[in-house]
Amino acid sequence: MDLSADFEYGYERWGRLHSQLTKRDKLMEIRSLAICVCIVFTVTLTACNEEKASEPPAKTNPVSKADDVAKSQAAEKPTDSQPEETTSPLNTPKNSLAYQMELLKTGNVEKLQACFTERLHGSITAESVAKGQKDLSEYTLDDLYASEERGEYQGSETCKVMMKNGRTLTTFVLNDGQWLADTVWFQ
Repeated sequence: MDLSADFEYGYERWGRLHSQLTKRDKLMEIRSLAICVCIVFTVTLTACNEEKASEPPAKTNPVSKADDVAKSQAAEKPTDSQPEETTSPLNTPKNSLAYQMELLKTGNVEKLQACFTERLHGSITAESVAKGQKDLSEYTLDDLYASEERGEYQGSETCKVMMKNGRTLTTFVLNDGQWLADTVWFQ
């Protein structure tokens, strides 16, 4: 019996097994490393999200919050210790449009002219108001004021108002704290 041949065969076989085990160990190490990286990444993202939740909110876009501001202002009621402030109905573009709709329904030409830029005062007449009254019954405030797009023109802040059907209704211009319409939208 040749033991040396058996020994060489066994040694060779052990070498192959050891080589395979070493390759498997390396694969296991790589897998373990990948899993650890994923866990660290997940923990980091979770921690970042928790930090963001505990931070004060970033500066919000006034365009998207216009309705929220108007609702919060309407919801605030003065207490006995606070005197009631009179706010202008033209303090936001949406409030300005709502006020113009009320004036159009009542037919108040003079007050309606004050809601538009000075160049349009001559265009707002009893006839144009009468025509606008007929058409106004078909629309709600939400139909006329579906979205807005803020901008600036010649140093003045502007607000382009879009209707529900996607068309531009008018553009409001901020003038001395009042949002005035720059087109006669009801003609």
